[in-house]
Amino acid sequence: MLKLAPGVVVALPVDQLGIALLRDLVASGEWNEYNYVLGAQEAYRSQPGAAEAIAEAMAWLRARALIARTPGQSNPDAIFVTRTGHRVATNGLAFYSATEKLQGGLHSLIENCATPQFLIGKYELGVFDSMKAVEIRVRELGGFGHDETGVDLMNHAFGPGGPLRDPAAVKGEQEGMRALFTGCYAVLRNPPGHRAVDYDDVQEAAEAVHTSSMLMRILDRVEQRLKGGRP
Repeated sequence: MLKLAPGVVVALPVDQLGIALLRDLVASGEWNEYNYVLGAQEAYRSQPGAAEAIAEAMAWLRARALIARTPGQSNPDAIFVTRTGHRVATNGLAFYSATEKLQGGLHSLIENCATPQFLIGKYELGVFDSMKAVEIRVRELGGFGHDETGVDLMNHAFGPGGPLRDPAAVKGEQEGMRALFTGCYAVLRNPPGHRAVDYDDVQEAAEAVHTSSMLMRILDRVEQRLKGGRP
């Protein structure tokens, strides 16, 4: 059974308590949700609200598909820890928070290359592939050859006279766009291309992917403008 002090059970936020329950479910092999919550009610009888907190945390796990009803079981309380649940139990709340950030909201061209890498723990490759997708699209939209790469590509695409530069924007915004793309490329794409990069903070890696997604959405607008349908 869960080894937390009664007061801690009540005080923990639902996500942290949920991860603790998830790890306990993995360790104990418990398969019956009703029995698990009933056992918690007995174990924490002295602490008002503890059983309810555990029931709430179980609902949190189910809502996020970290646990699910066991297929082929007629008992509605039969549960198992899902594949994602096992990954979260191993890697912790930071991993869950980061992968949650990648669930929906990303540009489709970024989601397709980053999310699979994150799910197998290859965070640096997720960031690398995301910025690579941005580089490829800049090259295609600007009509550049494959000899144009990296920061030079971004400078040529968005610099003075560049095919992706917006001549209708004020000069400061034009230069800011160039600096945005070159800076993001230099910081997020260049390092993994030259050395091993280990993201100690998985949430930082997820935010880097979101930055790539933002750049891709900007390129959506650039493409629309180039086709004659501003913005």
